[in-house]
Amino acid sequence: MAKKAESSTTPAPKRTLTENDLKRLPWRSVGPAIMGGRISDMCFAPGDTKTFYVGYATGGVWRTKNHGTTFEPIFDKEVTSAIGAIAVCDAPADWEGWDKEIKKSERLEKGKQKILWVGTGEGNGRNSSSWGDGVYRSVNSGKSWEHCGLAESHDIPRLVVDPRNPDVCYVAALGHLWGTNEERGLYKTSDGGKTWDKVLGIDKETGCCDVAIDPKNPDTVYAAFYARLRSAHSFVSGGKKGGIFKSTDGGKTWKQLKKGLPTNTGRIGLDIFLGDTKKLVAVVEATDGGANSIRDDRMRGGGVFRSDDGGESWRRCSHRSPRAFYFSKIKFDSADDNRIYMLGWTTEVSDDGGETFRGGWGDILHADHHAIIVDPNDPTHIIVGTDGGAYLTFDKGENWDFLNTIAVGQFYNISLDNSEPYRIIGGLQDNGTWVWPSSGIREVAEDKACRTPATGLTNADIEFVNWGDGFHGDFDAEDPNVVYAEWQGGNLTRVNLKTGEKRWCIPEAREGEPKHRFNWNAPFFVSQHKPNAIYLGGNMVFKLTEQGDKWAKISPDLTTADGAKMTTAGSNAENFCTIVSLSESPLKAGLLWAGSDDGLIHVTTNDGKDWANVTPKQVNGLYVSRLHASSHKESGCFASIDGHRSDDMKPYIYATDDFGKSWRDITGDLPKTHSVMVVRDDDANPNVLYCGTENAIYVSINGGANWVKMHGKGLPTVPVYDIKQHARDRDLVAATHGRSVWVLDNGNWLGEATSDVLSKALHLFSLRDVKPIWKLEYNGLWSHKMFRAPNAPRGVYIDYWVNEYTGDDVSISIENDKGVVMKKLSGSNAPGFNRSVWNLEPDEWHKLADKSEEMMMNKFFARPGKYKVKLKMGDHSAEGSFSILE
Repeated sequence: MAKKAESSTTPAPKRTLTENDLKRLPWRSVGPAIMGGRISDMCFAPGDTKTFYVGYATGGVWRTKNHGTTFEPIFDKEVTSAIGAIAVCDAPADWEGWDKEIKKSERLEKGKQKILWVGTGEGNGRNSSSWGDGVYRSVNSGKSWEHCGLAESHDIPRLVVDPRNPDVCYVAALGHLWGTNEERGLYKTSDGGKTWDKVLGIDKETGCCDVAIDPKNPDTVYAAFYARLRSAHSFVSGGKKGGIFKSTDGGKTWKQLKKGLPTNTGRIGLDIFLGDTKKLVAVVEATDGGANSIRDDRMRGGGVFRSDDGGESWRRCSHRSPRAFYFSKIKFDSADDNRIYMLGWTTEVSDDGGETFRGGWGDILHADHHAIIVDPNDPTHIIVGTDGGAYLTFDKGENWDFLNTIAVGQFYNISLDNSEPYRIIGGLQDNGTWVWPSSGIREVAEDKACRTPATGLTNADIEFVNWGDGFHGDFDAEDPNVVYAEWQGGNLTRVNLKTGEKRWCIPEAREGEPKHRFNWNAPFFVSQHKPNAIYLGGNMVFKLTEQGDKWAKISPDLTTADGAKMTTAGSNAENFCTIVSLSESPLKAGLLWAGSDDGLIHVTTNDGKDWANVTPKQVNGLYVSRLHASSHKESGCFASIDGHRSDDMKPYIYATDDFGKSWRDITGDLPKTHSVMVVRDDDANPNVLYCGTENAIYVSINGGANWVKMHGKGLPTVPVYDIKQHARDRDLVAATHGRSVWVLDNGNWLGEATSDVLSKALHLFSLRDVKPIWKLEYNGLWSHKMFRAPNAPRGVYIDYWVNEYTGDDVSISIENDKGVVMKKLSGSNAPGFNRSVWNLEPDEWHKLADKSEEMMMNKFFARPGKYKVKLKMGDHSAEGSFSILE
């Protein structure tokens, strides 16, 4: 192991860690992008359909200006990445917001796509849906954003802008998904979001799910309302107070449209035909006559309804309405009102005005379609947004292009192995489980002439493991070709990546016994102790042996077993009274912690022979999002509690040092608006903790007293659902639910970031021994339309701390064991964390091929041996040592 660095001992005042200190953290996106992510809304730019915008459920807003060849994120730094609706407008020459210095003759061109509106919070009401914080607006084409209020609306599935004035916007606010609240209904602003009027509201349970404005008569507005409510174990969609409403005076007065429509309605989707705005179509969820099963896409009372007189009367055209709470979107063709697209498991097409629908049109696409836009000038040009990304056609659906070049995967959980480079396995929302390397064995340098970034990983590096919604995944401890994955409801599977063999490993109850209950996201892991058992949580804990071929119950039911809440019809998404977190002590075999969705925490110290209920009263029945057994104390554990399913979005983190007999609150100063999804300690320092919330990742260096956002220069605003630390490489790996997976290479320094260290003027963190790494080259990457991710930087990471800016330059020299300077580098002198990387290549005059090296073909690395790093900044200096290994 490398020698710990020596540091300057110049005394300085005690220093606290700040977010600004971490702004140079080099998070590295490792993708993948091959599976896309759930899309909530899309729109074309006015008059320019090669430019379109894509809003992801939790992945922010992306824009392409070239038909999807490349994309750029434009909503990365706001409070939330949960998107519900987008609208893009040109700024007319007489717009009141123009800078007076812009000449009127220039405004037509400079006003194109100038004004963007974003409604945050996905409106699809899934058990995995996140929430937003209201409306945002940009008046400079997305370069910066202003928050415009309606924070408690939480979900905005649609907003529309008056075509005469981009300052006039209508917002459909659905309100809280997991509780009731007053800030729901249809809102209107006439001053660019400075003030809002609720122009239509029903009650605190019924929100607005869609709004449409007549483009030829913009004072005519249609709005759809419905009531919905989720809990951890159920959801309600629809009631007696929803329906379709119409205003002809810009929202001043409204009337409900009833003729021909059902009375007990749920979610509703609306559209207006551009060629004749008297023609309307709606897909209406209705419980009149009773309900059907999840797999029956017909409705006894609902379906597709059409009006040809501006909504005054409607006729029922079709009984079809696929899984209404999750879809309920319908769209006219831009030129033919007889051609209608209805979204659902796939996109269904009608060629007779909605009377009959056919499948097969978009069946090659990923399932679960949530958004569709049809080019207003070319109806053969269509884009569909799904649970698995965006798809584009230029021939009306005969052929499709999958736009899988941006990393927007919604990961739930990940695991790491000990390969070199190590592999990552993870499961995603509706996109199965995949495995791929954290860094590649091939590499192409950045090519500025070709405008291509450095490439180390592509979609070709990722390997599909298992289907369904993917959740936890893990590697077999003995066989590197064997991995474990699951799909919803605890369906644990063993997969041999070499032979292709799969084995179903879920513990089944014997006939006549109560059925085992498994959560939508059932926790499991491969034990790090020998023998390498697999532990799986259902309503009890199961221990699987012989690679999952045998199993045994090792606990009683560790939930409240509330019979009124345990099972709900549907897709397993509301399975309740189940274990949702399992953790094993790295210090003692058989020491296990289990947490449930109904707010219980149990511990066993003898591999399940005895269990103790150690639930702190503060949990109060809330969902135990993560338990993490301490890496430093056998009796220690950390617990994060997620209350959002009970309409409580505040963070909660607790810790125990006595096997749960007592707990202390370490939530500290975390922001009070987003739940905690995961918490863990640093492997090397018990006072350093990490937590992932519904919008960010944080670090604490004082045991949870204070928390600091650690997104650095790369990681965008996004939910962080899992955090792993690689024991050998010391990397910190974050699984995000919306922007795939990110790696902080060599997070070793964080374990050394004590308050004493931070108080020093200059400090060099420990240097790790390294091996030279040669890379093969990629070829065939002759396109801008592809996903590219960088490899981990090669060489030694020189991580250091600067207390405050002094104006002095930072110099770095690397010497061999003979005191010969092999390389000189310069570094940042900015306050906080800094990093320089020596790629192990010495200066040119040291590159002598005296060991039969082929220098024309390979990089020349410094010889194996001991080296010293000397760091200097003004009067301050520090040094440390490391070895280059064979």
